[in-house]
Amino acid sequence: MSAFPLRLSPAAWGGLALLTATVMWGAAFPVSKAVLADMDPISMSLWRYGIAAPIFMALLAWREGAAAWRLEGQGWKLLGLGTLGFAGFNLLMFYAVGMSRPEFGAIVMALQPLIAVLIQWARSGQRPAARSFVALALAVVGVLLLTTDGHPARLTEHAALLPTLMMIAGGMCWVLYSMGAAAFPHWSPLRYTALSSSGGALGLVAFWLLAGVFGALRLPSAAALPALAPALLFLVLLAAVLAVLCWNQGMRQIGAQRGLLFINVVPLTALLIGVLRGHALGNGELIGAALVLVSLVLNQLGGQAGAKPSSILRPALATPK
Repeated sequence: MSAFPLRLSPAAWGGLALLTATVMWGAAFPVSKAVLADMDPISMSLWRYGIAAPIFMALLAWREGAAAWRLEGQGWKLLGLGTLGFAGFNLLMFYAVGMSRPEFGAIVMALQPLIAVLIQWARSGQRPAARSFVALALAVVGVLLLTTDGHPARLTEHAALLPTLMMIAGGMCWVLYSMGAAAFPHWSPLRYTALSSSGGALGLVAFWLLAGVFGALRLPSAAALPALAPALLFLVLLAAVLAVLCWNQGMRQIGAQRGLLFINVVPLTALLIGVLRGHALGNGELIGAALVLVSLVLNQLGGQAGAKPSSILRPALATPK
């Protein structure tokens, strides 16, 4: 029986990579919630990327050689971008969720594509296509319906200005990190991931030491570690290593503005997990899920026009030619 290789366009492969990343991140929300009962956000983030960054560096040396570890004079830029993406986003988001509700985090994540469009518009002076604004509007409305089941008044039940501003700031950190990959066009996604996450891990170490001085750390007891081990392994291997590799690969393939719209898969995944746990979907949630899916399809179709058919996309770990 003959085998037929799967041939997809680069945009399709990029979309598949982004879908994988956002599904992992969507699953990470309920997993993280359980871990945060025993561990503060700084320690949890440092655990994730303090392990993930060396894994990325080892993969980079294996695939591209140790010479790929060279910073090429970009050390400070990588430190800044990594700190924004891996320290800024995680710390601001998880501390804010602890002060309010996880639903607010999902809503702010839905605003990331809009933030990217506005930043790019300000940088280039070129107005985005009308399709982009329609897709963004559908995504935001869809996530609002998802997180409130069609009752927007629920947003004000436990709302507070400070956590909302923290979430917005965290979302902006991730947008800037994702867009920062464009400054390294000759680097593979793996190289950008490895070197920027190492910068982010250094930033997290600095925050962790500072928090320790002020007694703001909370670590699990030795007795609690065996029960937490599966969750911690998931957060490192799947929600950090696999997800970030797929994210940067997908962003390279289809671009930051279109790629960031996939962030709306995160609340969809969280919703699906709730269904598997026995949560009955309301009409508002069903409509919201449909709108998010339509926004993703609309955004993806907009990028397919004029795209050339391409051979199979090299995986994220492939050595650049």
